[in-house]
Amino acid sequence: MKQYRIRPMVLSKAWSDKGAMTYLIYHGEQIVRPYIFWIIEGAGQKIIVDTAIHAEQYRGHHPGFQNYQIEHLFTFEEALSKASLQPNDVDIIIQTHLHFDHCYNTSQCKNARVVVQESELEFAKDPHPIFANMYSESLLKGLKFEPIRGRREILPGIEVIPVPGHTPGCQAVSVETKVGRAVIAGFCCIKENFFPTRDIREQVSPFAGYPIIIPGIHFDALQAYESVLKVKELADIVLPLHEPEIMNIESIP
Repeated sequence: MKQYRIRPMVLSKAWSDKGAMTYLIYHGEQIVRPYIFWIIEGAGQKIIVDTAIHAEQYRGHHPGFQNYQIEHLFTFEEALSKASLQPNDVDIIIQTHLHFDHCYNTSQCKNARVVVQESELEFAKDPHPIFANMYSESLLKGLKFEPIRGRREILPGIEVIPVPGHTPGCQAVSVETKVGRAVIAGFCCIKENFFPTRDIREQVSPFAGYPIIIPGIHFDALQAYESVLKVKELADIVLPLHEPEIMNIESIP
């Protein structure tokens, strides 16, 4: 089996309410939330997962975000350059989902085909009013979408897996590495979604789930529950999309 290396690239970090990641618990507790894209190395082709967002892009997305506590780290181009890449070098972008903070820089990669679940693309083009500000029609224009349905091998050892719930068409990305199967979760989450303390329901909140906690933002709570379980069961290494500890990891392995 072909084996790869994953490099998380953090463009910005924000101070936000933990409850946005954890359904019905931990509201009022602050965490650092990184905005990450992922470079998969060793494929021959240049593959990234998501394209993230930096601080000024985030503040400019909506008037309500102008005072958001978010710190700039790198632009998309600066982060790619750390792997000796430029936007036009990218061959494949796997979009976990199409919320603006995960695809803000996708249009910069003019030569890339963009792999996305068909159900996600359809919803992004006409989102329910509840989620309207999470999607942006302008960010989707001109992209070379490759809509797919269901589980799909992108290259040997790299597979996308539907994990709906956070959005209708979320997909996780399974990557074979020297240290086992790493799964980029595909939905907005932190480590505690997968590994809550055993007493969380008895001691923290009667509404808390166990053995997992669903994302605080979701389209369908029951689907979200099953998707968190699926990733946890599949992965040797879980890579949550907004886990603070990812900021301290240069690569997997």
